[in-house]
Amino acid sequence: MHEVAIAQALLTEVTAAASRHGLKNVSAVGICVGHNSGVAAEALMQAFEILREGCAGGAVLDLRTTEGADLRMEWLEGE
Repeated sequence: MHEVAIAQALLTEVTAAASRHGLKNVSAVGICVGHNSGVAAEALMQAFEILREGCAGGAVLDLRTTEGADLRMEWLEGE
């Protein structure tokens, strides 16, 4: 299940982005997943919930589906 690897990469990027923006805790992460990306949205959400830790330990994943093959982090929220 490559969604676990995607969730790990996403959490690495979330941690880096939080550090760049001075956020100690991330409460939400917004991502876009395209219908043609080959990513199973439910599996990605489950993997994210299992793997989240550190500054993203309480983060909720706001996943939005799009047309095409998009797979990108759009935003993050925290303090």
